Amino acid sequence: MLIGASPRRPAPVRGAARGDIPVWAVNPGRDTVLGVPCFRTVGDLPEQPETAVLLVGHRRLEAALAEAIEAGVRSFIVPGLGSEAGTEGAAVLSGVKGLIASAGGTMLGPNCMGIAVPDGASPWLADLPPAFIPGHVAAVVQSGSIGEALIALGPRVGFRAVISTGGEADVGLAELLEFFVLDERTRAIGLFVETVRKQKEFAAALEHAARLEKPVLCLKVGASAAAERIALAHTGAIVGSARAFSSLLRRSGALEVSDMPEFVETLEVLGRRRWPTGRRVGAVSESGGEAALLADRASERGLSIEPLPDAVRASLVEEFPALVAPQNPVDAWAADQPERIFPRTLELLGASGRFDVLIAQVDLSRFRSRGDQAWNRIVVEALGHVASEHGLFGAMTTTHTSDPPDWAFERARALDIALLRGVGNAASAIVRVAGWRPRVPLRPTWSEPIPIDDLLVRSGALPEHESCLILERYGVPFAARERANTRADVAAAAMRLGFPVVIKRDGQAHKARSGGVRTGIETAEQAARAAAELGLPVLIARQIPAGEEFFCGAVRDADYGPVIAVGRGGTGVETNDRSSTVIGPLSERDAGELVAESGLVDPHSTLARTVTAVSRLTDEHPEVIEVDINPLIRGTSSTIAVDALVVIER
Repeated sequence: MLIGASPRRPAPVRGAARGDIPVWAVNPGRDTVLGVPCFRTVGDLPEQPETAVLLVGHRRLEAALAEAIEAGVRSFIVPGLGSEAGTEGAAVLSGVKGLIASAGGTMLGPNCMGIAVPDGASPWLADLPPAFIPGHVAAVVQSGSIGEALIALGPRVGFRAVISTGGEADVGLAELLEFFVLDERTRAIGLFVETVRKQKEFAAALEHAARLEKPVLCLKVGASAAAERIALAHTGAIVGSARAFSSLLRRSGALEVSDMPEFVETLEVLGRRRWPTGRRVGAVSESGGEAALLADRASERGLSIEPLPDAVRASLVEEFPALVAPQNPVDAWAADQPERIFPRTLELLGASGRFDVLIAQVDLSRFRSRGDQAWNRIVVEALGHVASEHGLFGAMTTTHTSDPPDWAFERARALDIALLRGVGNAASAIVRVAGWRPRVPLRPTWSEPIPIDDLLVRSGALPEHESCLILERYGVPFAARERANTRADVAAAAMRLGFPVVIKRDGQAHKARSGGVRTGIETAEQAARAAAELGLPVLIARQIPAGEEFFCGAVRDADYGPVIAVGRGGTGVETNDRSSTVIGPLSERDAGELVAESGLVDPHSTLARTVTAVSRLTDEHPEVIEVDINPLIRGTSSTIAVDALVVIER
């Protein structure tokens, strides 16, 4: 039902009438609108509609909504109530939300474009082009213009639906993600995200997608409402709001991109019936320069461009003598007629059994000459047939971003090959999908929470000694240490611990930066003197021999909860962008996988146990908002932590 339908805004009327379900309009001044029957009131309709699209101005919105609710409607789409409502908008929205909540209804919007379905009813505010075709990719976008951009892609990606969520006063990103996870006609889901309003529901939907092995691709813009306080721990400086969101995606194996071209090219790959299952690439190109460009960009992004198999090389040289020393990618230009050498090269590459992906790099542009397009078409046909015969993923890549000719879209879709634009973005899209594996996190099962109240001596940053004691209760191994209040106590403690020792100023975060640490102390006299210089009380700790250094920590994000981080440690940890992060809580299995995927050598499994300990601490004690263990030093027989910071917020 379209309330307020008018020929002055024909697009949503035409879109709603695209399907095979009954559509009625409500407009007291008309009998029909663009062929859709029109009635004076909702009560005059021949049946009770399931959904109402409210195409009225903000001043009429509440009255129209109340009338629809009175008639039994409980599902609503509200495209308006955006900036055109001005200062009146907030009060109107409050009234709308109250009416829907009291009726137990649901609403998409306000300020949204609506729902676009290529092969069904589409209450979308703009006209849908013929090239918006059906497929198995669903898209949920928080920007109407991004939805329009996807709809206008042409027949590159077949869509199950594109939904614009707008202001998300009710139904939003989390609910629609869950809907498409359960939808049998959806194989992959793309999300354009500005903010996540229902974090727990969103995280649950991501995990559900992983369990059902449906890839979720996300492009996130803007900063979340994550912690804006100044971070006291190194980890807090590493993990910002954007990284917290990425860590949430990582937990379930969701894919993430940072720009629209990456998003579109990856949707193109996900839109194929057959996805790449490996990273070994065999390719043919129409120039040496383009072949080198493809090899460089593909290798940088993790695709494997191995030398040609000997049998393939020998066959190419025998059949095409002008190919003196063919490489992978094969530069086939001028070695023979393109309509002969390109198909034959693809046949040899496909039949070798050595590749997962076949690429034909051809400047497939609608602006090429008829002659060039003729042999381009032969290459498209050959690539599709060879890829299908050998169960490989086939892709046409190009060095530019011009649209292919119309025939190429048609044949590529029929042959199930991808038409990818931009060499780097194409390689990234292929490797992203080829490397995708669903990650189903295990919910840890722990016994009763470990008590730490006796060590919470203050809010804010705890002294190092208490911080270490907390983490020791969770199983993190630290260098032996003692607190001393007098020079005599310092000397005695140093003797008990065994030389060399380290003397630290007690209670201050980041002591090394402020000169609060003395290392290499070899005698009791040196220890007492160092303590006097630093100012009593101090900590005395056994000095651990030098070795490779790591860090592990956590910061509690305001939106997503504890973010666990692990990486290489030391004084430059905050500038180290190679650390890995994931949203907690983590099981021991997931912690071990995180360490392994980070490329960290953990022969004593201490790093994995430390990650688990930090995750458990932040899960059991919400008052712990930051944890920092830096460094952990790996020796020949053990890995030992030597410094820690725990930050408390009551």
